[in-house]
Amino acid sequence: MNSTTIRQSHLYRFERLVSKMVKSSEVPAICLIPHGGNLKLCAFGNDAMLTMLVHTEGFVDPFTLHWADLKQIAARKDIDVTFSVEKNSVHVRHGEEQHWFPTDKKVNTLPTNPPETATFEKSRLLEALTRAARCTDPTNIRYALGAVCLRGATSQIIGTTGSQLLVQDGFAFPWKDDVLCPVSKLFASKELKEIDTDEMLLGYTPSNWVYAGVGEVEIWLRGIEGKFPKVEGLMKPAEDTTWLEIAPTDAAFILDRLETLPGKKDKESPVWFALDEKVLLRAYDLSEKSGITLELTQSKFTGKHAKCSMNRLFLKNALQFGCLRQGFDPNGENPPICTGGDHTFIYVPLTGAEPEYDPERMTVMTSSATAPTKADTAPVPVKRRRKVTVKRSVKTTAVKVGLLESAEQIRNDLRNSLMQVNTLIREVKAQRRQDRLLQTTMDSIRKLSLA
Repeated sequence: MNSTTIRQSHLYRFERLVSKMVKSSEVPAICLIPHGGNLKLCAFGNDAMLTMLVHTEGFVDPFTLHWADLKQIAARKDIDVTFSVEKNSVHVRHGEEQHWFPTDKKVNTLPTNPPETATFEKSRLLEALTRAARCTDPTNIRYALGAVCLRGATSQIIGTTGSQLLVQDGFAFPWKDDVLCPVSKLFASKELKEIDTDEMLLGYTPSNWVYAGVGEVEIWLRGIEGKFPKVEGLMKPAEDTTWLEIAPTDAAFILDRLETLPGKKDKESPVWFALDEKVLLRAYDLSEKSGITLELTQSKFTGKHAKCSMNRLFLKNALQFGCLRQGFDPNGENPPICTGGDHTFIYVPLTGAEPEYDPERMTVMTSSATAPTKADTAPVPVKRRRKVTVKRSVKTTAVKVGLLESAEQIRNDLRNSLMQVNTLIREVKAQRRQDRLLQTTMDSIRKLSLA
């Protein structure tokens, strides 16, 4: 009988990485293989494999563990774990605890040496793959839009759903064709980001495997078969494009409020950019007859006046991708094109006219230092008031005019007060007070007209 000892924390990190790579039900067994004085942990899933090299003390023959057994061991406290193999079982000593698990000395065949790779900055490459994954659509039949395209000919990482497109430049791959890498939660995992290295390797094998190396971890993903669309024709803006430069402070201002703007539950969750004398972003809730206008005081635009409607998810992606320079075709013939650094983001705008609105009844906010908090952005309901017919009298005309002016002044004061409310409850109460005051005024007018 031989044995080897490793730290439980290594097993826990490995278990978390594998969980992000494939579903637990797709991991039949874990292989532990001696490798140059260390131990290589290997997990095989459907069209995926992950290995991690860990320091070990002692020597042991190759063996396997069931995935459920490994999870049980990895969940213990961080102390040494000793494995001893004898015949068809493995003895695990974890502190004072001891367990026997079934094992098999027959392990899966591992790939040979990694393919030709290129070296990238780890954080930049992981971020690029994670962003591109947000712009994929596995349901598309015509194209393989469920994959991230690693386009060797143009050194780009591309993701698209057909209605939004993200192109990231500056990645020189060691191949010239398109490599379609499957989307994996692994690239966004904190366990991969925490590995003590600043470099990440990326390669591709002729047998259609995408290889990624991060420190002691190696990842193998089966490339996706299919065709990826050409996007070069979409990258050219129109000659008379109106360019909007969104200030970083305004971008943060929008992102802080975007999820609470009216109309989120509508089919396309639309918002409208209006570039006129000011830079405005509007949102409506037609069922509630309400709306909000965000005034972006720090942002500027050049070119003709323009208006564009978009799904708020696309706007959120553009801002989070850092694409703050956004171009709009004033004729509406070309999709908006957004740029920022090495990123280009394009999306399909929504069709249809902007709802009619009364600007005086909408909450207007700015992105200055005095911008209100989220609680101040609740939409102001546009309440329809019942018309009241008042019998006119020549003798009381002057009195009624004075009362009407007073009522209008009170209404304006209350409207300004509504702009300062912090919660929807206080807003409703203020509206009720306004209704009662207006009704009292109208009752006074009726009494005067009957006098």
